[in-house]
Amino acid sequence: MSKLKRTLLIATGSLAMLFGVLVLHIHLVTKPKPAIHLANIQLARIDLLGPIAEPEASTIRSTIAALPGVHRVRVNMEDRNVVYSYDRSAQDQNAVFNMVSDLSTAPCERLVVTAEAAATGCPAMAKGGTQDKLGRWIAGLLN
Repeated sequence: MSKLKRTLLIATGSLAMLFGVLVLHIHLVTKPKPAIHLANIQLARIDLLGPIAEPEASTIRSTIAALPGVHRVRVNMEDRNVVYSYDRSAQDQNAVFNMVSDLSTAPCERLVVTAEAAATGCPAMAKGGTQDKLGRWIAGLLN
């Protein structure tokens, strides 16, 4: 086999393999998701008042993720909290809190957002930052 034919064969095989990986990736990413009403989705956070071990965090995450109505769960070991989203029509925040309280060796408490904090907007944005100014400007245009 000539060098040119061998190079073309390797290049064609590589391109075909990359194309196959791309098709598989697109298929896995675009799986149909269950239709849920976004108005029922709630984000919740449980603060852990002490450190926990990695196996305990893994157990908490997998137990919460297995509950009906819970969509995403993240256990943040550095900030010592559990953040999850759930469907309010299928799950209760108090039930999840009680489960985490039973599973965790560290004491925990729910984050309850006050009406004043809820009225000021997203707590993730820094006050006075660029995103905050842009959000206030857009809100001013709409109101």
